[in-house]
Amino acid sequence: MSDRVKLLKEYYDLFPFHRHPLWRAIENNELSKEQVVKAESQHYLRTKAGRVLRKRAMEQCANLSTALWQSIIDTYFEECTEEDGTPTHLDLVIRILKEGGVTDEELAHIKNTPGNIAAISLYENIADRGAGCHIIGDGMVDGSLCASIFEAYSLLFVFSNFAAETYLIHGTMDLEHAERAYEVIDEAVDIHGWNKVESSVRDAFVATSLHYDGMLQGATLENNYWNGKG
Repeated sequence: MSDRVKLLKEYYDLFPFHRHPLWRAIENNELSKEQVVKAESQHYLRTKAGRVLRKRAMEQCANLSTALWQSIIDTYFEECTEEDGTPTHLDLVIRILKEGGVTDEELAHIKNTPGNIAAISLYENIADRGAGCHIIGDGMVDGSLCASIFEAYSLLFVFSNFAAETYLIHGTMDLEHAERAYEVIDEAVDIHGWNKVESSVRDAFVATSLHYDGMLQGATLENNYWNGKG
């Protein structure tokens, strides 16, 4: 692991996701299944917004950098299309909502919570800094929580494996995405500069915590924000 990767990974300590109140509440069975579905409704909105940013970054990379384009193209196909023979990330999240009783009509009228709005706005701002900033920022946010979430959804909230599959596959998949990002950090720095890349990684961790705040807000109807402590 390069010195740059080690330095960037330290930003995880700002908001160590495994201690976020959302996941603690889920792992401790402190939410109802209905509340979990409402939380996942915010996951749906964030994923829907994120695929637009992913596509834009891929298109920008085509004329910007072969290395960056190669690092994002497989991720784009895996996450945003069915061309690789797998469902999109959005389709996987919809499975949870549908099994939780959300209708197509309700799906079309879900509203973002304040935390989710803030998260999506910050993700968009990172993408506006450049395609490499999007790739590195997104890639550094790993999926190490996925295994425990899948277990909680399956055992505590009795979602089927089919519905909860996004958390079954994204732990490994996110590690692959991270490795692709690590390989092109130097390329991104050469194009955008270290300060932009570093701040984008920091802000990606902040945005992800805000997204989890937004999910918990959707579940509890309380507009609280975690400070990364405790």
